[in-house]
Amino acid sequence: MFRTFLTFVVLAGLASQAAGATRSSLRADFRSQVIQNERADLDGLSRFEGSDMVKRFARLQLLEQVPLKTRNYYIHRIPAEYRYLRPWAKLFLDRLSSQFRSRFGQPLRITGLTRSAEYQQSLRRRNRNAAAVRGPKRSVHLTGACLDISKKGMTGSQISWMRRVLVSIKQKGFLFAVEEFKQPNFHIMVYRNYPEYVARLQARTRR
Repeated sequence: MFRTFLTFVVLAGLASQAAGATRSSLRADFRSQVIQNERADLDGLSRFEGSDMVKRFARLQLLEQVPLKTRNYYIHRIPAEYRYLRPWAKLFLDRLSSQFRSRFGQPLRITGLTRSAEYQQSLRRRNRNAAAVRGPKRSVHLTGACLDISKKGMTGSQISWMRRVLVSIKQKGFLFAVEEFKQPNFHIMVYRNYPEYVARLQARTRR
C-alpha cells in the first residue's frame, strides 16, 4: 500500500515538473521580440505600413484571408481589413484549430492576426503593453506571420495541450511561441518553413 502511494507521489511530481518545464519553454523574455524580428528578416518578410499595403499583398496572393468564423475557430475583434495571414501561417491555423476541435469539441478564439504600423500605433494608444512599431523589438504582427490564440474560456487540460503542441513544434524549429499572461493568450510566429514540417508528417502517414 505504501509502495503504491509512493509511486503515485513520484509520478505526480514528474508530471508537475514536465508541465512546469513546458510552461517555462513558452515564457517571454527581453529577447523574444528581437528573436522574432531576426527570423522575419531571415525569412525575407516585409512589414506592413498601412491597410493599403495589406490589400496589395492579398491581391498578389502573398496573404490569405481568414474567415470571420469557421467550425474550428472564430475571430474576435479584429477589423475586416486585417483578417489575413501569410499562407504558411494560415496553414498552421487551419491544422491546429482542426486538431483542437477534434480533441475538445470547441473552436479556438483568435484575437490577433496581421497588423499594419498604423494599426499597431492605434493599439499602443489603448494598450501600453502593445509592442513598438519601429526598431528591433517592433511587433512581428506587422509581418503577417503571427497570430494570437486567446486562453479565455480554456480549461486547464486545453491549455496544457496547447503548451505541449507549441513547445514541440517550436523545438523542431518551425515556429516561435510565447505564452502571455497580461493579455491571456498564446502568441505564435509561424516560420516560412512550416510547410516542410507538414510535408514530413504527411509522408510519415503514407508509409
